[in-house]
Amino acid sequence: MVGIKTNLFNVLVGLSGFIAIHLTGMFEFIAFELLGILAWGILANILFSTGILIELLNEYYFNGTLKLQHLRWLFFILGTLLYCYVTFSYAVFYYSPFIDFLI
Repeated sequence: MVGIKTNLFNVLVGLSGFIAIHLTGMFEFIAFELLGILAWGILANILFSTGILIELLNEYYFNGTLKLQHLRWLFFILGTLLYCYVTFSYAVFYYSPFIDFLI
């Protein structure tokens, strides 16, 4: 089940970035930008993986008193939507043709 969630998270975040870049009309990348996209994906997966650390800390230090198991899907949905929004916003801001006008 964890693999399905991870793949779904990666697809949704990648799709939100792709849609944002497509909407801005930028289709040319330099190597530095591709490295940035790769680093963004690695950071997304590191942050995604902190959920298991929180559950492990709950089991070890609080003996499961926080009852986080019931909130897994809520955290997954909210975290995925939030990271998709941040990815979309950042891509639109970075690749916007009107960036000079906005600053």
